[in-house]
Amino acid sequence: MAALIVLLVLAVLIGFAVTLAVGWIVIIPAVFALAVFVWVATAFVLGRPPSDMLRRTRRAELLGPGGPDDPDRGRR
Repeated sequence: MAALIVLLVLAVLIGFAVTLAVGWIVIIPAVFALAVFVWVATAFVLGRPPSDMLRRTRRAELLGPGGPDDPDRGRR
């Protein structure tokens, strides 16, 4: 997945470079690519996958049957 994102960012960078002759708008995808690289590098240094943060999130606690957050509320 990370390789796909990197290739997409590179494709956008090359497209902007060719179309706009390396205009100022190329900086935005470059900053994005740098941020992704720092994120992955930080996860690598810490020894955890980048998706570890998503796994540690707590599940939502429902308020009760028939409450505003009940997914089966409208089925009756």
